[in-house]
This record gives sequence, C-alpha cells and structure tokens, in this order.
Amino acid sequence: MIKDWFSKLSDAFVKSENSNLGKIFSLLDDEINQLKNTFSLIEEWRDLNQAQGKTLDLIGNDVGQKRGKTNDSVYRALIKSKIARDRSDGTFNKVIEVLAQTLNCDPSEFHLHSSDEPASVYMTNAPIDTIYAAGLTPYTFANIVQSTVSAGVKVQSVQLDGTFEFASVADFESTPNGPNGLSSTVTPGQGGTFGAYIVPEKELSVPL
Repeated sequence: MIKDWFSKLSDAFVKSENSNLGKIFSLLDDEINQLKNTFSLIEEWRDLNQAQGKTLDLIGNDVGQKRGKTNDSVYRALIKSKIARDRSDGTFNKVIEVLAQTLNCDPSEFHLHSSDEPASVYMTNAPIDTIYAAGLTPYTFANIVQSTVSAGVKVQSVQLDGTFEFASVADFESTPNGPNGLSSTVTPGQGGTFGAYIVPEKELSVPL
C-alpha cells in the first residue's frame, strides 16, 4: 500500500520508506491494517461458528438463549439448539434434525422410539463422542432432547453409545498396551469411551 501511495505523489517528493514522508506512510499503513483486521474479525464473528465472548452473548440474547456459566463452545451448541428448536414441530424427524444440527452430525446417528407409556419416547444409539466433541456433557444433551420433543411428551431415557469394546485374550496378550482399552486424558486418541444411560427427569436441568 505504501508503494501505491508513493506512486500518486509527484517527483518533487522523496519516495523512500526511510524518508520522513515514508515513515508517516508506514505509521498510517499499520493503523489501516489494524482496522482491516478488526473489520475482518467483526465480519467473521457474525458467523455463529466463529463468534466468541460478548459477540456470542449478543447472538444468544437475540434468540433468547441464556449463557449461564457455560463456556463459548457449549454456549454455541446451546444457541444452535435453541434456533433449531424454535423451528421444530415436535415430530420425530424434526427432533432428530434439531439434534443433528446441534451436534453438526448426520441425523442417522440418532434413533427415537415411541415407548409403551403414553406420551413418552426414548432415544438409542446417540454417539457420546460426537456429544463431547460439541462441548456438551451427556446430561446437557439429555436436557436438550427433552426440551426438543413436543410439550407434554416425556423422554424416558437417552442411551449414549461409546466406542469401548473388550479385546480378545489373544489381542491383549499380543499388545497389552495397545488401542483396545479405554481412552485417557494422556492418550485420548487411543482406546474407546464408555457409553451412558440417562433418565432426564432425574438429572439437573440447564438453562435452555
């Protein structure tokens, strides 16, 4: 940009970045670049997936979703859920669509069933790793499921599938420290995760 500015000046001026005029242009260039970066950040943060902090709070306020004490990643998922829930008609397909949008996954990863009890449903095969990846806890996810179904319908339970499987004796003997055990904070990419079974009415609710 500085060279472009110099090109607009007559030859009566010294066109060097080391000149006094060049130093002034350099200071202006730094300020303009900072403004450009700020405006770029503002534009990026209009996107829910990029917004952070106070900007995320403003988006949440617009859709009526409280933050509570959640961090940005969890709050972002709650906002997505709120937006989708507001458009839901309570049908099975729409509930599944809402949950998929909340977790950024395929709707086929969930299964919702009618239970024998009147006005109640239960969920199976919910992927616990996807829930963690969205920044949610299994309990928060169960609350979201309950808040997504039609008013007056109870979610009996939510079954969350982990990836842990018992290894055969032969596998364990050949690689006792291999990837067949449970994952840990030290090696989260190895092993598997336990699943869970949650009854929403017995858990504490979060602000949804």
